[in-house]
Amino acid sequence: MRATGGVTVLEAVATLALLAFLLAVALPNLLPSPELEARVTAREVAADASLARQLAVSRGTTYLLEFRPPGRPYRSYTVRADGGPEEPGFPKDLPANVQVTGPEVIPFLPSGAAKLDSPQVEVIFTGGAAVATLRVLQATGYARVDPP
Repeated sequence: MRATGGVTVLEAVATLALLAFLLAVALPNLLPSPELEARVTAREVAADASLARQLAVSRGTTYLLEFRPPGRPYRSYTVRADGGPEEPGFPKDLPANVQVTGPEVIPFLPSGAAKLDSPQVEVIFTGGAAVATLRVLQATGYARVDPP
């Protein structure tokens, strides 16, 4: 007499093989790519540049967006008042598979402007084949990322 409620070995093996195949196909799409990390990191740093600008305006003192270590490659960044301690939540690490090039420090004045030697400064984030550029405008201190 045959049991009616069980699963045969063949059915179990077929189900496991199907699950393994689906996992093998889906897994590369679930892991973050260097290209995606470059764009996401650029947007996060842009948000923190805006934070530094807002703090400079609201507290009436110069704030810095500062990449570390001095020189390159940068491994982290921080926001702090000029001559002061880091703001809570900083420093923040940069992903190991994203290369960051640009100035070591971007100062934001109490007026909201960025203290730069040129009309704008660029910080380049490279991951895999993708490049995202953070641009900070001197006159306004406004930070934007291209491509959006």
